[in-house]
Amino acid sequence: MSNNPWLQIFHSRPSAKYQVFIFPGAGSAGYVYQTWDTNFPIYEFALVEYPGRFSRFGEEPFRTLKEYIQQLDKWLVPSIRKPCVFIGHSLGTAISFALAKHMVDMKKKNEMIKLMVMLGRGPPHLKDPSTTTIYDDPDIMQMIIPMLKADSLVADELQPKTLLDIPIIVYGGDKEENVDEALLKRWAELTTVEDFFRVRMFHGHHMFHSECGENVVKCLKEDLTNIVEKPQDEITYLTSYSVEDMSGNINDEKQKVAAL
Repeated sequence: MSNNPWLQIFHSRPSAKYQVFIFPGAGSAGYVYQTWDTNFPIYEFALVEYPGRFSRFGEEPFRTLKEYIQQLDKWLVPSIRKPCVFIGHSLGTAISFALAKHMVDMKKKNEMIKLMVMLGRGPPHLKDPSTTTIYDDPDIMQMIIPMLKADSLVADELQPKTLLDIPIIVYGGDKEENVDEALLKRWAELTTVEDFFRVRMFHGHHMFHSECGENVVKCLKEDLTNIVEKPQDEITYLTSYSVEDMSGNINDEKQKVAAL
């Protein structure tokens, strides 16, 4: 994987039991995730590097999901060697979901995906309200670099409403405009594994995973432990729609325990 232009491995762990693939948001430098794997010794973390950024800065950014899926099928899918987790933020949620759907359709290692964690964006079968009329303003468009314009085209592609037999958990920022809890809950429409579905709300904006990163990582560790690592017959899972405070406590009265 060291010669793979699409993947930047944070720390190589040949003996890791699991893999994590992080699909960053539009224009993201990925710095937010650089230290996450220190909290997950049995996981090997890899950042997905899109054309036009990171070490691939000189390349033309992709403008369609089809381009992403064709190349990820060639470069990322063969790199899946162990049970894995897809983590997507914003644009990355659209790309990771499209890739998972492609893997299911092609029956290509889809059983290796044990969990998808989606951050800061509604499901891809619905129009994203965070992409507004700013892209129709010529003065603003002149200030937006080609990479961001290309990212917005990819993120705005509506995908078919397809249910995947993969658990989905969603994280959001309670201060982010247009991406509220009600919208995030609609990710439940895209998974058949209803008992595992959960929305966690954190105190922050679109980059909440940077603003309160320690708490996000703490909750991620809990979710990976409960869903990815435990045998299914041992899982006792708390499904809630809540705001997570900085101590990791859940501030919400609506919760239920699903024991499988």
